[in-house]
This record gives sequence, structure tokens and C-alpha cells, in this order.
Amino acid sequence: MRSIGVGIIGCGNISDAYLKASPQFPVLDIVGVADVNRTAAEAKAATYALAAMPVDALLADPRVEIVPALRAFTAPCATASATSRNTSS
Repeated sequence: MRSIGVGIIGCGNISDAYLKASPQFPVLDIVGVADVNRTAAEAKAATYALAAMPVDALLADPRVEIVPALRAFTAPCATASATSRNTSS
């Protein structure tokens, strides 16, 4: 089964629920985490042994196919980026 690359934007409290649950879904490959607060991203990445990335780098990473934007202000960015990558031929 092919794994699906996931990038998490928003490293606040709710991200723990996603990251703790992710091992229950072996098809998901968490590529990295990002937050406008670099310290928050680095702390979350260290907790879960993931890569901390700037938001724009996570959105540009070709391994990332799904981005659950856990911060309201990032949703349009994530949606636009994912849409443009997945619809262009």
C-alpha cells in the first residue's frame, strides 16, 4: 500500500491529537510540522521525532499530499497550494 505524505501546519495543543493518532493509520507518513512560531514547530518536531519546517517549505515539499491546517489563518494557503499541485498536469 502506498503511503500518503502529510504535513501538519499548526503546532498547538490540537496537533498532539493528530500526531498521537497517526500511528493508527499506517498509510499516513507524517513528513513534518510547521508553525509561524518556529520554536513551537521545533518543540513539536522533537517530541514526535519529526522534521520542523517553515510553513512555505512544508507546502512546497513534493512529498506532502495532505495538509490539515490546524490554524485558521493558514487554511486558504494550504488549500490553494494543495489544489494547484494536485490539479496541474
